[in-house]
Amino acid sequence: MKKVLCISECCCDLIFGGLDGLPNLGEERYGTHFSMQAGGGANTAVLLQRCGVPTAYWTLLGDDDAGRIVRASLENSGLSLIRHEHTPCRTPVSAVLSAQGDRAFASFAQPCTLVEDYDALERAIRDADIVHTYLGYCASYPIAQLCERYGTLLSADTSFCDARTELFDTVLPHCDYWKGNEDEALRLSGKSSVSEALDAIASRVKAAAVITRGARGSIAKAHGEETIEQEAVAYGAFVDACGAGDAFAAGFLKGVCCGEPLSACLLGGAKLSGRVVTAFGGCPESIPVDDV
Repeated sequence: MKKVLCISECCCDLIFGGLDGLPNLGEERYGTHFSMQAGGGANTAVLLQRCGVPTAYWTLLGDDDAGRIVRASLENSGLSLIRHEHTPCRTPVSAVLSAQGDRAFASFAQPCTLVEDYDALERAIRDADIVHTYLGYCASYPIAQLCERYGTLLSADTSFCDARTELFDTVLPHCDYWKGNEDEALRLSGKSSVSEALDAIASRVKAAAVITRGARGSIAKAHGEETIEQEAVAYGAFVDACGAGDAFAAGFLKGVCCGEPLSACLLGGAKLSGRVVTAFGGCPESIPVDDV
């Protein structure tokens, strides 16, 4: 089993579930569920570890109540947290309002530098077989260069803030795998259709590009190969979409770690995201992961 290093910021998610709608200004609504979990980029790392993949996690946590809650949650999951020097900051917090099959966020975060100790970053990447991070971090820190130096595979996800066309030529060619949703693929590639975006991104990466499509499943294309389609996998009633993309990434990467073909990696992503959407939060402890 290959070892994975996840590099991302994470936050303390305050999850309000079962709301019958989002409150208007001056209005209060009650839900049926509340929990506090590590969220954001931590979802993929936690789920990888729960799926039996040895996973280390580079993140930034403040010395505050939210940071202590998140740190305890991450350590309890079995993750190996990378110790590194960092600028003291307040831990990001997100209120996740889950209502009627979708969610909205109210978040707080202070600007912080995720990587200050470059020697520690180099050691962490050297010791990993696969690094999973976001495109924007690859533009800000020498993650891709270090992966190439040590022969470490690079998997890059996409967030709403780094789906920029300038990353298409500067970062994608250094990536082995890329994943994003349809909107992110269109913005990143500058194409007008999802199929064109997949073709363009797959031609840039070293191994394969993956586009998730919610209830319509996912599509992927290995460099120079034909497109593969995967239907969504359902495990019961849909509850909450929070973390579905992060879960897909974890299931997909488990297949990569096990040397599975691209089609099997897609199925693993579909299974884990299908599990996550049956419960509240991005990495709910209640979901089984044995069949991923």
